[in-house]
Amino acid sequence: MLNRIKPKSLDVLSASLERKEALPVYNTIVNTITNSTIYERKNSMENSDYLYCIYDFPDYLKGLVTQKSWKLQTINTYKGSLILLKNYKNTDAYLKTKFSAARRSKFRTYQKRLETCFNIQYKTYFGAIDKADYESLFEAFYEMINKRFLEKKIQNYDLLRWHIYQEIAYPLINNKEAALFVIYSNKKPISICLNLVRNNTIYGYIRTYDVDYSKFYIGFTDFIKQLHWCFENGIEIFDLLKGCYPYKNKLIDTQYNFQKHVIYNTKSFLTVLSANIIVARTRAFYSLVKVLKKMNMNVFYHKIMAYKYRNRALSRLDDDSKKVSIENIPKINSNENLLKIDLNDEAFSCLKRPVYNFLYTNQDSIDAVEVFKFYNEPNSFLVKGKKQMQKITLN
Repeated sequence: MLNRIKPKSLDVLSASLERKEALPVYNTIVNTITNSTIYERKNSMENSDYLYCIYDFPDYLKGLVTQKSWKLQTINTYKGSLILLKNYKNTDAYLKTKFSAARRSKFRTYQKRLETCFNIQYKTYFGAIDKADYESLFEAFYEMINKRFLEKKIQNYDLLRWHIYQEIAYPLINNKEAALFVIYSNKKPISICLNLVRNNTIYGYIRTYDVDYSKFYIGFTDFIKQLHWCFENGIEIFDLLKGCYPYKNKLIDTQYNFQKHVIYNTKSFLTVLSANIIVARTRAFYSLVKVLKKMNMNVFYHKIMAYKYRNRALSRLDDDSKKVSIENIPKINSNENLLKIDLNDEAFSCLKRPVYNFLYTNQDSIDAVEVFKFYNEPNSFLVKGKKQMQKITLN
């Protein structure tokens, strides 16, 4: 009796992309953008459940239910965003369409500065990855996400599911169902992005970078490298999924709706009643959301959510970046007592970001820069480049 009124819930992304499960009830699923069938049921469905709620179904996928006595109702929920790569010849064509010449020049500057200042390597793992390398990369992946959100002083949903990601990604990469994009600096990962791949579509899933390299905007460099890979591998759709962020709005060319599908067996009166109650409540909820958005209440809502999911322990801490003062100095006294330090020493990790900012501004290589500690000023340090020097003081 319970299975007639209580829906079996399923998230499309986690079920079909992460776990590769067959979605129930659907006889056929067609990608309307590529005009290709991505799923087709070959055997008849067992009517073990009467009512399903399918979440996060992209509306550019058309799910067909032809099973007798079964009915499908759809409700638009959140907005998704994507790039129709099939409309562009290559990366350059896409960039010229989306960005001004000045902006494209900025992208080239970011990449050139990064490669000038550090020993950079780009690598994509797709179809094969060594288990030891995988474990090492996922450890760095976790640490970078954690560090970034500690700095933001908010909690991160991906970290709560990290054990799932780490379990599923290894076989998906080796089966060419996921791609891991990595940027290395002196063999240390500083940017990692895990994207899932299905039927000429790539899904932007999880990404992060080392916040010490923020000045170099490596997110843009990483994205352009991913575009090159997508065009080389015949990817037609780059789906950036949920979330309305300023950086996404600059990249996308198409928006779509995520949908909630309520699928039920009409032979049961209780099932029909329960399904229609669910549909009515869901439609009412998202109609209210639209009204609130028109009133700009969504801004207030996001502030509430940011407060609700803040990291309570860290929200009481001061922002370390505000404790650093920078001073350009033309020269140092000949009698100044200085001690050379190793920037890779964990004790001096707080210096990395201001030193890397120095590298970016002065276009110096990390190998050509020296960092010293002032003996007489315990919290002051000297960065010495080829032409410029800078005093960093930790207040």
